[in-house]
Amino acid sequence: MQIHTYTSSELGLYVNAYLVETDNGVVVVDGTLTVSDSKALRAQIDALGKPVLAVLLTHAHPDHVAGVTTIVGAPTNTSIVALESVDQLMRATEQAKHAQWASVFGDEWITRWTYPNQLVASGTSITFDGVTYRVHDLGPGGDSDANALWLIDGQAAAFVGDLVFNGTHCYLADGQILRWLANLERLRALLDERDTLYPGHGPAGARELIDQQRDYLLAYTAAVVRLLDDAATFDPASSDALVAEMERYRPGAPLGFMIGLSAGAVAAELRGDRASRT
Repeated sequence: MQIHTYTSSELGLYVNAYLVETDNGVVVVDGTLTVSDSKALRAQIDALGKPVLAVLLTHAHPDHVAGVTTIVGAPTNTSIVALESVDQLMRATEQAKHAQWASVFGDEWITRWTYPNQLVASGTSITFDGVTYRVHDLGPGGDSDANALWLIDGQAAAFVGDLVFNGTHCYLADGQILRWLANLERLRALLDERDTLYPGHGPAGARELIDQQRDYLLAYTAAVVRLLDDAATFDPASSDALVAEMERYRPGAPLGFMIGLSAGAVAAELRGDRASRT
């Protein structure tokens, strides 16, 4: 078994897709966002000279699911495997994502998603070419409202989706920061002895990536709290001070636009928590 990584372009948000190559085929973990990246990923698969046995999805964001259509073709008999919650979120949000982003990406936007055709429950396993994959449903909190952790039985690999970013700024605009922090501790326990994390963005790394992700979330939250305490200087639509602080925290990191993009959702969550205590 060999795991290959395809990392998208800057336009494709540096998202990772993973190819688990075995003797008789390839299992793909997540897709890509843009037309160009999905075609390049398909070309990398073709270069292996083996059929796609399945696609496993970690969550429903466009940069992880849009390119599935290019990977498998449509219609398809290839297994596209996901938790029911991930499937439901894809179906519930696709049209809104088209409306939000199609004009931004233009010809690079994939106009039709291909949905899962095989749903699995948390804790169950599925086997392709002798390799068994086990899924855990972590629910909301991990940059999305539905998050799956995929593990390979007997192997060190853990496909963590966007529960962990490595070396980039993070998308926090779906809120659920507190649940995300809790899920990192659940992730730590579920990994057991596994020591190689394959994140949705950034290179693979060791379990220390969990600590780095926790620290980033805490730093971002602390920055928003300080700005909320000085409401005259904090406007989620123009959060220059927050951007500057997080750029100092992670200097030179890509995906910096996500800092400001996420400000409103995080501020709303923190304001809600404050209101619930008064």
